[in-house]
Parts: sequence; structure tokens; C-alpha cells
Amino acid sequence: MSEARDDAIIGVPIRPRDMITYQSETIVSRMVMMSRQGTVTLFAFDEGQGLSEHTAPFDALAFSLDGEAEITIAGTAHHLREGEMIIMPADIPHAVRPVHRFKMMLIMIHARNGEKKEETPGSDEKIVLKEEGEKSPKKDKKQKKEEKKAKKEKKKGKKQKKNEKKVKKEKKK
Repeated sequence: MSEARDDAIIGVPIRPRDMITYQSETIVSRMVMMSRQGTVTLFAFDEGQGLSEHTAPFDALAFSLDGEAEITIAGTAHHLREGEMIIMPADIPHAVRPVHRFKMMLIMIHARNGEKKEETPGSDEKIVLKEEGEKSPKKDKKQKKEEKKAKKEKKKGKKQKKNEKKVKKEKKK
């Protein structure tokens, strides 16, 4: 997945709800940031629009920017009003049904407990997700080169010690 962000807003205070406008009879979305670690997307739902029940492979935080919506998680309805947020857990069915027009910011965190290969939404490539602090199973070229060099030095050191012992042994004779 390529890293992406809206550079026009970097370092500029801005109200997220002003970054997206309603359009008649549709749902508008605007990606603000996208990386392997997660996405930030703004949504504007016109009246009568919504998202039917579905699941996502990652945890998501929905933050209401304007209006009100009914967010159903695992069959339980929650009313989300402007300024409120709700967390939608990974792999749990959820739906979004605006009461009228509704804007929200969706922050999706692309991480799970432990390492597991997952397909990132909108990407053909597989990535390895890991908990913070865990070592990645894939090593970059520089790291591999350094490890190879360290092994070589260690081997060289052992060989040198062996030769020194041999020399000492011969001197004793």
C-alpha cells in the first residue's frame, strides 16, 4: 500500500467537517491519510444514505462531525451525535444509518493482536501486521548485510583463537 496524505492540510489547523460537503442522494468520502498502519477518511451521508451491515478486518473509530446516526454493532443500536465517537471492533458486524444528513471521520487502525497476514483494504499486496515492539520477520537488506558481516567476524575470531591455541600448544612442545 502506498503511503498517502492530503499535503494541502499539513501543518494547517482545519475543521474536518469543513473538508467534505454533502451531495444529493449519495455518500461522499475523502481520504485524509493512508498508510500501512491505518487510514483516516471523512464521510458525508446525504439523507436516506447509509452503510448496510458489514464487517471490517480492523478496529475502527467513528467520530461524528455533523448530524446524528444510528450505529449498529453486533445487533445493538447506538445513537452517535456530533462530537461523540464509537469504536467498532474488527470482525464484528456493524452498520451506519444516518438519522438525517451525517458527517463522520473514520479512523481505521490496521493492527491486530499478534502477527497475522492480512490483506489491506484497497491493496493487492499482503503485509505482515505486528504488535508494537515485535520484530518483523522480514529483514531489510542493510540488516541482513550487517548480520552476515557479524557472523563472518565471529567466525574469523573463532578461527583466530583456534590458531592461537595451536601456536601455544606447539610452543609448549
